[in-house]
Amino acid sequence: MAAGLDQPLRQSVAGRQWTRGVLGGRTVQVVETGLGAVNTAHALTRSLQMELPPWVLQFGVGGAYENAGLGLGDLAVATTESFGDLGVVTPAGWRSAEEIGIPVAEAGGESRYNEYPLDAALGRAAATALEERMEAPVALGPFVTVQACSGTAALGRERAARAPGALCESMEGAAAAQLCWIYGVPLVEVRAISNRVEDRDTSAWDLPLAGRRAQEAARILVEALP
Repeated sequence: MAAGLDQPLRQSVAGRQWTRGVLGGRTVQVVETGLGAVNTAHALTRSLQMELPPWVLQFGVGGAYENAGLGLGDLAVATTESFGDLGVVTPAGWRSAEEIGIPVAEAGGESRYNEYPLDAALGRAAATALEERMEAPVALGPFVTVQACSGTAALGRERAARAPGALCESMEGAAAAQLCWIYGVPLVEVRAISNRVEDRDTSAWDLPLAGRRAQEAARILVEALP
């Protein structure tokens, strides 16, 4: 993505590459966040403190839950993001952060715990643009974010059930959703499927394909979204 920008201006921020440039006639900043929620929150906070954009686009790869009907390289756009393992484990099983009784985030008189909404209109527009330009179906639905990837089919089923209709999981999405909700900036999240959430078998993954598809989708959305 960053390599395709015109008039690029590159800088290193805390060891990660940030690139400002022009794509499709728009000035954009591509921020490399790194793996996981903490890296994502750190990078996005620094960026939003400097400048509030019209919207934020997060793109990357994800693991598809077994009932989502997604294959390798398929695209999905988030309607909500949930922290899938934030909470408390009780004798009766896992419970969400709301069980603790302390809000995870507060803004505008509203409290949030595990789940964060994404901009519905932008999400629909993103899915439509991707289907038209890439000539392939795009799934639209809830995403789940975890700190430890689900390496068994059973754990994947358990976590998917925590966000009914969940399509896929990643390690960054809900952190971006929480920060954008706090700052009042719309978020669009698109992920390309690199693997299925099953008993871990990396020989069945295709990260290069998913990476290419995610970057292609990001370029399309930068040009297509209002």
